[in-house]
Amino acid sequence: MAQEEEFDSFYLGTRRALVLQAFALTGDLAAAQSAVRDAYVAAWHHWRKVSSYPDPQDWVRPRAWQLAQRRHTARLWHRTKDISADDRAVLDALHKLPVGQRRALLLIQLAGVPMADAARELNWPQEVAERNLQAASANLAVALDTDSAGLRARLLSLAGAASQATLPRASIVRRAGRKRRRSHSLVATATVVFLAVASGAFAHEPTAEDSADAPLLAPPSGSSGGQSTGQVTEERSTLPSATDLLTAGDVDALGKGQRWRVVRTHDNTDGDGINTVCQQARFADPDGLSAMVREFKASGSPRRSAIQTMEISASREQAEDAYATTVGWYAGCPDGRLQLRRTLDVRKVGDQATVLELQSRTRPTTSYSVAVAQVGQVVTSTVGTTVRGDSAPAAKTVGVLATSARAICERAGEGGCAAKPRTRFAPPPPSGEEAGILATVDLPPIAGLDEPWAATEPTGAARNPSETTCDRASFKADGATRTRTRTFLVPGERLPPQFGLSETYGTFRTSRAAERFLDEIRGRFDACEDRDLATQVLAPRTLGSAREGFDASTWQLETEVSDSETVRFDVGFVRVGKTVAQLTFAPAGSAEMTPVQFRDLVLRAADRLRELA
Repeated sequence: MAQEEEFDSFYLGTRRALVLQAFALTGDLAAAQSAVRDAYVAAWHHWRKVSSYPDPQDWVRPRAWQLAQRRHTARLWHRTKDISADDRAVLDALHKLPVGQRRALLLIQLAGVPMADAARELNWPQEVAERNLQAASANLAVALDTDSAGLRARLLSLAGAASQATLPRASIVRRAGRKRRRSHSLVATATVVFLAVASGAFAHEPTAEDSADAPLLAPPSGSSGGQSTGQVTEERSTLPSATDLLTAGDVDALGKGQRWRVVRTHDNTDGDGINTVCQQARFADPDGLSAMVREFKASGSPRRSAIQTMEISASREQAEDAYATTVGWYAGCPDGRLQLRRTLDVRKVGDQATVLELQSRTRPTTSYSVAVAQVGQVVTSTVGTTVRGDSAPAAKTVGVLATSARAICERAGEGGCAAKPRTRFAPPPPSGEEAGILATVDLPPIAGLDEPWAATEPTGAARNPSETTCDRASFKADGATRTRTRTFLVPGERLPPQFGLSETYGTFRTSRAAERFLDEIRGRFDACEDRDLATQVLAPRTLGSAREGFDASTWQLETEVSDSETVRFDVGFVRVGKTVAQLTFAPAGSAEMTPVQFRDLVLRAADRLRELA
C-alpha cells in the first residue's frame, strides 16, 4: 500500500475517536478539533517513523492530548456551550477529577490502552496507574450515579457532541504536513507550530526571530467569553519566547574556556520528552501554556553539555507547583546511581530559586549542576553536565540562572527580580520518599561498586536493626513513642550478607528526653570495651551544637569474631529536637565509606530529621 493510502486509511479510521478523547479530556471541542488536526499533520511529517509503531495511535494520541490541554488552558474563557445536559454532567464529573486520574481513566476506559502501556505513557509505575484508575472510576461512578461497568457507555455518549467537530480531508492534512516538513528542514530552531484551515490549509513554523512577537497567551480582549470561533485579538505577550532562551555566549561560564554551541531548540512534543537526568515526566506542568527546550554542547575536554527548559504556566500558582515538581525531580532522583551532594538557596533571582549539585556513583564520573527558578508564570531550569571533570563552580551556575531570569523579567517589563544573586547552603528539598529518614539519593558512592543503592520501605521498628553490642539501643524500650527504620543495600553486586546500611529513628516525648537518651548512648560506648573485651571503640567524634540545631556523635567499632576475622561497623547517632536517629554501616572488604563520607551522611540524616519539625 502506498504511504499516502496507508496514512489516509489510518487518519479516517482513528480521527473521530481521537477527537472524542481530547474533547472528554478538556470539555473544549474547538481545542480538541485543532489539536487532533495538528497532531495528524505532525504524524504525516514523521510518517516514516510513526508508521513503524505497532499502533501509530500511540504516537498521535499523546501529542493530540497535550495540544488540546494547552490550547484549552490558554483559552479558559472558551468552553463548548451548546451540548446536552447529560453531556454537561459527564464533562463536569470528569473535570472534578485530578488531571492525572482523568488521563488514566480516559486512556484505559475510553482509548482502550492496556494497563501496562498506559502506565508507560503516563510515566507512572503500573501500581500507581492502577490506583489512579480505581480512584477515578470510583469517584466518577458516584458523581454520575452509575456503577463502574456503565462508565464506558457514559463516556462514549459524548461522541454525539464530538461529532460536530469539522476535520479537513486527508489530502489537506498531508499537504500541511509536507509544508511543515519543508519548514523544519529550513528552520532547525523553530519552536511553535501553527496550523490554520480556512478555505484550505497551511502550516507555518516561525523562526526564532518571528517568535519574538508571537504571544504565548492571548487575552480575550474585552470578550465576554461566549465566542465559539476562538477569534481573539492578540496583543504582544509579556511572556517569553524562544528569543529569550539562553545563548551559547550565556553558558560560556559553564565551560571554563571551552567554546559552546546551540545544538537545537524545540517545544518538547516529539519523542518521550525526557531531556535531562532525573526528569520524571514530559512537563512539570502538564496543563501549561508552552514549553521550550534548548540544548548546548561544549567543544574540547572534559565533555560538557547543558539543557535549558522553560515552561510557561497559566497562572503564578500553577508555576509555583511546576517549580516544586521540577526541584522534586532532582531532590528525589529515582536513578539510584546518583547522589545529591548539596543544595543552595538562591536569593534575588525571581520569586524563588534553587541550585542542586548531583554526582554519579558509577563510572564514568559525571556531575550535574541543576539550577531552577520561578519568575511569575515561568519556570526556567538549566542542567549542566560534566563527564570526567570538575563541574562549573556554583557561582557560575547561579550566574547563568540569573541571566535566564533577567531575560524573563525584561520581557515582562519588570525590574529587580534578577538582581545580583545571593546564595547560602540549604538542607536538601524533600526527596519524595518518607519524610524524616534518609533517601537513596542521599547515599554516597562506595569504592569499587557500580550498581545502584536500593532501599526497603520504611517501617516501624519494634526491633532496632541498627543496634550494636555497644549501644544496645532499642528505642522503644528506651522511651521512644514513634520509631521508623529502613535498610539500604546494593543488590546488583556480589557482596557478603553483612554489607549494608541501616537507619532507625525514635521520637521521644520531649527534647530533654531525647537529649538524655543520647547522653546515655555515649556512656554505653565509653564503657563498651570494658564490657565487651572483643570489641575496640575507635575514632569517637562529636558533631554539631545547640547553635547549629543538632547534636551528633560517630564511632568505629572493630569486633574480633575469630582469631582470623574482625568485623567493623561505622555507627552514628544524631539528635534534632526530640528525635534521635542511629546509622550503622557494615562494610565488606574494600567496599567501604571513608570517614568523611560517613560523617557527611550523619549530617544529611540530621537534615532529614528536620523534616519532622
